[in-house]
Amino acid sequence: MEVNTNFLRYYRNGALLGRNSWESFINYKLLNAEKLKFDCDRSAETKAALKEVFDEAQYTDTLISPQSYVTLYMRYYHADLLEYSERHRSLIVPDISELRKQMIHEGLAVGTVNNSSVWAYFAKKNEIKVHDSMLTFLHTVYTLPNFSSVCHGFNKGRAAKTKDNFIIALYHIYYYFQKRESGTPNANPRNSLGKFLSSIEYKKAVYLTQAEVVNEVQNWLDNYSGFADFIEYYYLQDFLEDPDHSYSKPKEVWAGMFNGKLQPSKKEFFPSIDFLTKAIRSRGNRMKGAN
Repeated sequence: MEVNTNFLRYYRNGALLGRNSWESFINYKLLNAEKLKFDCDRSAETKAALKEVFDEAQYTDTLISPQSYVTLYMRYYHADLLEYSERHRSLIVPDISELRKQMIHEGLAVGTVNNSSVWAYFAKKNEIKVHDSMLTFLHTVYTLPNFSSVCHGFNKGRAAKTKDNFIIALYHIYYYFQKRESGTPNANPRNSLGKFLSSIEYKKAVYLTQAEVVNEVQNWLDNYSGFADFIEYYYLQDFLEDPDHSYSKPKEVWAGMFNGKLQPSKKEFFPSIDFLTKAIRSRGNRMKGAN
């Protein structure tokens, strides 16, 4: 089983691979600047590998999505290249409209250009010094152990409220099982799912309502006898406080993570991505050892 292979290599015989994982990430984002041409966690190779592990891979997902960490890295360590936006109350890429025009002129898009690709294009045009921890992280997030089989609706349903952070979703899943197992009449386990799941829209129309997404996820989770059973089936032990005890709580990677603080502070940034890198790799070892 390939647990350390960067699955970006499967697009057109490695066309996305750069000199390092930072360049590969940028190439991936620029490829999808206007519309999705290649989705790593839904590629044929990813689905085939996940099917070997879980016996099915109809719906798949990336556990730790790198985009928010890349943006935060730029804001923390290359703030001198950015400008402050009063509207967004944060540092952003300067002269975004001009960058979008340049991207269209270079053939990266025809009309609409998404925001993540603008950040990627800006990073490509500037000399960005990339820390070794960031390079390791950006390689690891595109390896098999950062992908998983999930249920219909889970992937996009969790994105908005968690800033696409799987561990926050796992935290609420933990409490879903806690409430389900307590048997308390007023516990209502569904409330835990509603805290991290939203409706899903497609072309500005509601594809699945929040209630429908919650139903899909609840039906999925109810296949498992408890939280530990769910954790062990998906090899998620290393995202917990105590990896040796599958019933322990999900790890709070940075202070306030489960109380609305969706990103780490600058002081917590590298310890956070180092933990995530290690957890993904350890999951890979578990998957490899079991198959």
